[in-house]
Amino acid sequence: MARVTAVKGVFEALKADIHANYKAGDYLPNERLYAERFGVSRNTVREALIFLEAYGFVEKTQRGPRVTTPDLSMAFDIIEGVFDRSLDTCREVIEFRRGIDLALIGSVVRNIDPTQIAALKLHLAKMRSAMTVHEGAQADYAFHQVLIEASNNSMIRKLFAALRPIIVFYQEIGKQRPHHDVRSLENHQHIVDALEERSLEKASAAFVEHYALSELSLAEALSETQPKDD
Repeated sequence: MARVTAVKGVFEALKADIHANYKAGDYLPNERLYAERFGVSRNTVREALIFLEAYGFVEKTQRGPRVTTPDLSMAFDIIEGVFDRSLDTCREVIEFRRGIDLALIGSVVRNIDPTQIAALKLHLAKMRSAMTVHEGAQADYAFHQVLIEASNNSMIRKLFAALRPIIVFYQEIGKQRPHHDVRSLENHQHIVDALEERSLEKASAAFVEHYALSELSLAEALSETQPKDD
């Protein structure tokens, strides 16, 4: 939880710094300078910048983060939920993502291109070969990020980026259970196969199965936190 608090603190500090000292079009200093300034790791700064981008305060360029006019459509406050990594929040995020994915699947089936299909296969291979739970979760997130990109929905892309910490957190929960992870890998293959066929019916069925597995894994995790009767 200390890392979550650090990311949130840097996020708030950077947001205040932008308001006070920068205008649209200005470039921010590099991650190393901010890490030294706040006494945190570069990874912590990088995560904070991901949130700033999701909220529309900055955009990524080859020269580094560039200040933009905040996207008012993203002004609603999701930040507390993002930093709360409780199992109850995981359930809410699963429900949210299920609704979003099922709504977008038609666009994904229509729009996904061969390069994105290849990227899905690459991330799935990384999930299979992951040496740690965290590596597997990162590859899983990247897999779904490709699907979001294929939908061509910029608002959902920003939301998905902002929710990355909690999404990766509950993906790690599932990957701690070998029986669940095996079924999850099979399910991700079903998603790839359906998209290669451009079958809306098969893709929809694969996503319904995907979130059924997620809910089952979360239910197991919740049951383990309940006090046992003597």
